[in-house]
Amino acid sequence: MPLTPITGRRIRWREATGHDDLLLVEGGSGLAVAVALIGRRAVAESADGAWGDRGSRGLAVSGPAASGPAANGPTAAADAGGRTAAGGGTAGPAAGGTGKAGGADTAGGAGKAQENGGGEPFDAWALPVGDVDALVADLRRERLGDRLVAEAACLRCAARIDIDFGLADYAGHHRPRTTRTAVPAEESGWWRLRSARTCFRLPTAGDVLAAGTGKDGRRALVEACVRGDRSAGPLRAAERAMAALAPTLRSEVQGTCPECGATVGLDVDVRELCLEELVFLAGGVLDEVHLLASAYHWSEQDILGMTSRRRAGYAERVRASWSADTAQELIDV
Repeated sequence: MPLTPITGRRIRWREATGHDDLLLVEGGSGLAVAVALIGRRAVAESADGAWGDRGSRGLAVSGPAASGPAANGPTAAADAGGRTAAGGGTAGPAAGGTGKAGGADTAGGAGKAQENGGGEPFDAWALPVGDVDALVADLRRERLGDRLVAEAACLRCAARIDIDFGLADYAGHHRPRTTRTAVPAEESGWWRLRSARTCFRLPTAGDVLAAGTGKDGRRALVEACVRGDRSAGPLRAAERAMAALAPTLRSEVQGTCPECGATVGLDVDVRELCLEELVFLAGGVLDEVHLLASAYHWSEQDILGMTSRRRAGYAERVRASWSADTAQELIDV
């Protein structure tokens, strides 16, 4: 079961439904979609060992879920925000899963305690961006395994290069670290710099999405997550401490060009790469809804409410049946 690296929350995944697939297909990639997907599918273990969204372990994250800097500071937070993407019929099959899918879930409330098939809602907005990154990577690992391939081009000879690495190893290199420059403040969830009268809290995904991008976004993040002396020096120190305590899974990965031997660097955003692959895997949902509605006259909501695995199973049987009927018609002719 996944454990969020920053806040130390243990979760389990609900099985995906057509609503989750439609969310990916219509929303695409970006932080808002990632938060919405986790909010739909994650169920957290509470402090007493029960499953639900009642408690957490590990590093505390304070403040509202919709105001303040990204996992590694106001500058990087504004950058992370820039990655944000942002029929009738007869009674259908027994279905689990509720909630809207697609763009309606990703705008103005993405992932805020959405439910899907039982258990208590999970507030993904309250997670640091680094925890969101890690959970998306786990969802991708669950479907496709640990190895991830990123594509790059050699700046010297223009050759195309595949940089292959393991998600677990990559996450291990980006695990949270202690910092000597800051200590926990009296207020829960806040930290205090040793060298200045500056306090800060770790920003959440909701903070980043609410703040937006650019200079205005950075200013909003600083206002929400940094108190006291906000001059350049202390602010940089606070950002470095945030980067140590709550790193994201975006960094430069280096490889060697097989053609000319030059070192090639690639800006790797693991969350976005994993989301793009999950979007591709969910891409057949509309075709399968159309197929099952045509064959069984079930409603769209009934079909989307099924687990993705069951929907795909029904669709495969319809295709096989129709193929057999077509072949028999050709024989009869």
